[in-house]
Amino acid sequence: MITKSKALIAAVSVVVLLGGGFLAAESIITSRIETRIKSELPKASGVRASIPLIDMVQSLFSDSIKSANFNIDNYALKGGTTETSIAITAKNISKSKPTLIGSLEVISTIPAATILQAAEFSDAQIVDNTLQVSAGAGGLGKAILVPKFSENQIYFELKAISLFGNEIPASLLPADAQSQIKSKSVREINVPNGMKLTSVTLTPRGLSVILRGTNIQLGTLGSSL
Repeated sequence: MITKSKALIAAVSVVVLLGGGFLAAESIITSRIETRIKSELPKASGVRASIPLIDMVQSLFSDSIKSANFNIDNYALKGGTTETSIAITAKNISKSKPTLIGSLEVISTIPAATILQAAEFSDAQIVDNTLQVSAGAGGLGKAILVPKFSENQIYFELKAISLFGNEIPASLLPADAQSQIKSKSVREINVPNGMKLTSVTLTPRGLSVILRGTNIQLGTLGSSL
């Protein structure tokens, strides 16, 4: 009985030691990743990195990191003072410089307050993942707008007009109404080489733009965004 107890204690001790080793290794690797991001994306602040535990062992003994997630609290976009938060999912990240990422997804979220200020529509509000603005005589109606994208442009498209609780679809409205909304809201965004704009969504948190690409240099990403 005593022998079995000693064996159990020994087994538990090994697990605890291994767990501590993995945690220490994860801390070292994520710290190095965060340092690399800060050096290659100098406009980033509030940088945090994490590696899935299942990928930790392989990442320790190879020339690349299998996968990692990065979060950046604040990043000043190129060509202006607009700040965005960024979430990055990366796979097959080289440990050598320049940092090459095999597969990359970037979600850049512009705060809701910034979107409303830049919308150029009076009394704009974000409601149920749409942008709603006053429309019609005396502002009695509400124009319901949804975000769209085309190549490197993002803009709002008229979905419907809400009047006295009834929605009139955009297809029944004058054709120039749609073009006026687009021309007033269209914005060009900087898309890094090798990446494509794949999605844009609006939530109460803000406007999220999703970019995806393969074989991307981290430094190139920083100079483009």
